[in-house]
Amino acid sequence: MISYKKQFGFTLLEVLLMVTIFAIILSYSFSLSNSQIFEDDLHAKVLEVSDLIEKARNNSATGYRGDVWSIKVLDSDALCDNSGDCILLFKGNDFSGRDAIYDYFVQFDQSITGVYINSDQENEFYFDYSSGWLATTTASSLEQQYIIFNNNAGDSQSLVVSPSGAVNTFVCGEDQVFDISGHGYNTVKIGSDCWMAENLNTGEMIASVSTSPTNDGDIEKWCYADSSANCDIYGGLYAWDEAMSYVTTAGVQGICPNGWHIPTTSEVNLLDNFYSANNLKIGGNSGFDLMAAGVRLESSPDVYGNIDGTSGDGGSLWSSNQNGSSEAYYYWSEENLSNLDQFSVDKDYGFSIRCVKDY
Repeated sequence: MISYKKQFGFTLLEVLLMVTIFAIILSYSFSLSNSQIFEDDLHAKVLEVSDLIEKARNNSATGYRGDVWSIKVLDSDALCDNSGDCILLFKGNDFSGRDAIYDYFVQFDQSITGVYINSDQENEFYFDYSSGWLATTTASSLEQQYIIFNNNAGDSQSLVVSPSGAVNTFVCGEDQVFDISGHGYNTVKIGSDCWMAENLNTGEMIASVSTSPTNDGDIEKWCYADSSANCDIYGGLYAWDEAMSYVTTAGVQGICPNGWHIPTTSEVNLLDNFYSANNLKIGGNSGFDLMAAGVRLESSPDVYGNIDGTSGDGGSLWSSNQNGSSEAYYYWSEENLSNLDQFSVDKDYGFSIRCVKDY
């Protein structure tokens, strides 16, 4: 009888298969490890900058070395290591005339930590003596300031400095955003975007529906029925040029708080893709709380409309996109309809504003 010994070896195909599986597992583990390193570096840099800003505030509030202290955000600057990004703490509020002996830097080297700051984050502010509140050389008080940090893995994290000078990380859906007047607005995360969950209400009320805003450096708004109480309830109604701060670039900050901008049509369309208009309204499951805030109509005579207790009640949101030189795109939502419809209209109409956070 012929006997066969059990074979314990592997065929070439089996060996190649095991090597391939091992390589995939190793690659996946390396990717996870790399991603965690990037995330840890990002968090560490945010904490380091937070400590730096708190030091500036404390130095100013106590009058350390007889002066106020400032923060300057620099991007691709010769003052930074390897002409990269950095954040500078300096004595006084005059960057060009400062005494560099007191300079203190937090450096960002993208090639090492993977953490960087975009050029649109360049900024400068200081903290007022005694009060510790935010200030600049042109204003005694400021709206909250944002610094957005990014890493090579595509993550981002925001550091927010409140008008009172307090420093914290911003969590969309939990934290409020504050305008230049100190009004706080709830926020909501929808998809990858962070939105205001309330209509913007900043600026001075225009006395009459028939009066138009002017490009005079002041933010002006209409309040429905010329009543300031309605602005408190529904937010302000803004002409497109006023909302955009007389800039025509889509996605501009406009009258939104620092670190936020007027939404583009693409951003509003993404919002609409995640939720139907009914779910975007108050009582829906999105948290966006879109309301029938009415509109200011450019007509003869100019009038307010769409808050009169009828089935046609609704509201409109401006986008930051133009349609030609005289019109801009907006989105209309009506109480008895489930759509969020896009139209374009003359820029002198008065609509609501919802700001979306920069990333």
